Amino acid sequence: MALTLDFKNPKLRHPLIISAIGIAGIALWYTMMYVDKNQIYVKAKSDLSAKQNELNCILALKPQLRRIQKEIDSAQYRLDSLKSIFPDRKEIPKLLREITGGARASGIVTTKFNPRPDVEREYFVENHYDMTVVGGFHDLARFYCFLANMPLIINLSKVTIKMNPRIEESKKLSEEHGSAVSTVISSFTMTTFSSKK
Repeated sequence: MALTLDFKNPKLRHPLIISAIGIAGIALWYTMMYVDKNQIYVKAKSDLSAKQNELNCILALKPQLRRIQKEIDSAQYRLDSLKSIFPDRKEIPKLLREITGGARASGIVTTKFNPRPDVEREYFVENHYDMTVVGGFHDLARFYCFLANMPLIINLSKVTIKMNPRIEESKKLSEEHGSAVSTVISSFTMTTFSSKK
């Protein structure tokens, strides 16, 4: 017996059309929802795997980062200490404050501080200053010791030490005010160094 379908029969046609629309709707829903979501899932899984590999590399390098940071800190400390010895630029106000403070602490009075023209060398610049100080002999020795122990490289040249021509005046001031007697006067050229830009 052969099964014949009569599509003209509304009792058969309507359920078949509804079934076909339902199957097409399910296929469309499956394509739009599941296949697209599956592609998004596969891409997300691939991205997760790449990110996990990157994280593993970062975690493997983390101990090296700590070591490198320590090396950077150590190098920065050395650079800062070298800059105090050999500054980037000439710093007259700072130098004058330090020398005046050291002179005061040593019992010396600075009577002259004249910057002279700089001398450019191949890799550095020489900064010259003419200075005159007055005070006691041992105070002068303490002041020279202060200059020798400054972190900045300092060379002294043309050093002269003479008896203070105003020693009598200094004795009178000492008796009146109780200050120390300035017995010697010293003149010298002080040279510091800075880097060449």
